[in-house]
Amino acid sequence: MSDHRVRRLAGWSVLAGCFVLGFFHRFAPATFADSLSTSLNASGAELGALASWHFWIYTVAQIPAGLLVDRYGSRICVAVGSMVTAAGSLVLSGAHGLAAGSAGPVLTGAGLSVVFVGIMKYNADWFRPETYGAITGVTMLLAAAGAVVAGSPAAWLLEHFSWRQLFAAVALIGLVLSLGVAVAVRDRPPGAPAASAGAGPGGRAGLVAALRCREMWPLLLATMGTNGVFYAFAGLWGVPLLTETRGLSNTSAAVYTTAALVTYGVGCLVIGLWSDRAGRRKPFLLATSAMALAGWTGLAVLPWTAGWQGVLLYVLLGAAASQVTVSFAALRESVSPAVAATALAVLNAGVFATSAALQPLFGWVADSGAGWTTALSLMAGTSALGLLGAFRSTETWPRGLAADGGRVVPDRPDPREAGAAHGRL
Repeated sequence: MSDHRVRRLAGWSVLAGCFVLGFFHRFAPATFADSLSTSLNASGAELGALASWHFWIYTVAQIPAGLLVDRYGSRICVAVGSMVTAAGSLVLSGAHGLAAGSAGPVLTGAGLSVVFVGIMKYNADWFRPETYGAITGVTMLLAAAGAVVAGSPAAWLLEHFSWRQLFAAVALIGLVLSLGVAVAVRDRPPGAPAASAGAGPGGRAGLVAALRCREMWPLLLATMGTNGVFYAFAGLWGVPLLTETRGLSNTSAAVYTTAALVTYGVGCLVIGLWSDRAGRRKPFLLATSAMALAGWTGLAVLPWTAGWQGVLLYVLLGAAASQVTVSFAALRESVSPAVAATALAVLNAGVFATSAALQPLFGWVADSGAGWTTALSLMAGTSALGLLGAFRSTETWPRGLAADGGRVVPDRPDPREAGAAHGRL
């Protein structure tokens, strides 16, 4: 293996490790819901509000994070962000009240905001444009492993350790990874133009350039309808739905969310490879948006039972959420590399704003007389809007590729990529 490939893999590996921890923090509250509620003396709505702090702070910090990564590069931003995330995990592990506990998700949300844009920027700078969907899929697959660990494995660990001990251990892992980022990550390949990484316009100019991308807004709506609702549900309410309405134990209910998250991770990889191979993006956006609407409608109105019916509906939602790989790839193909991180941050911010709003709202509706059916209908309605966004999206065609009789052939290279691909394999 060449020195270039070793360097690329080393940097990507530690960044992916930080991303994995981010997904653990995002989905762990669903498994630890009963323990957190008891330890912090929180109601369903209060627990939803606590978990949503992660999403709100993450959302608010996304655009500044994108600007910072475009300006200063992935290495320094992700190293600092991972340290902040570790601090948040440690704070939560020692909290004994709702106010103190909320500080943990605040810090993890702030720290992880730069991890997402950092690794996506790194992928764009170190890998060929026509493989961006595939490498994004691999990245999301590994990140989903963190969500999977937050499901059934975390439920099993919770039978042997306290939730405080688990969060303290995760904090230690995060600190080690932050040091790994500082040592192993480089912002751009040797010989690549400085403009391809760590030298974006920054500030207002970079944000305005990203916001002017018309293709972003339908993609944002579509991804809100698949991932925004899925993150909110799998991150908190997927387990309580089964324990409170179907009488399952916490450990048994976690199997359902684990199945959805495994499907999500594998789907991210498959859809990334498939859309790259097909040289298309929009058909995959449409199909996954339709799957999300079908899954949420089924949970809300069908007389499904615990067992294969429930698992099938959860898996359908996980498969639909794999759309995020295509959304990121389509947006990356629609903007200048100089503002790629900022544009991705804007899209991600919208998705997590949806999750942040839905988590406490879902809990409030479920606690009220309206009940679980109405709460699930909120998810179905959001997915219906997402399907509309998918219909309005524009086919971007993977850069340098086009579909031709089922084969992928070189076509229409993007002049913005000229020179930026130097040093990438």
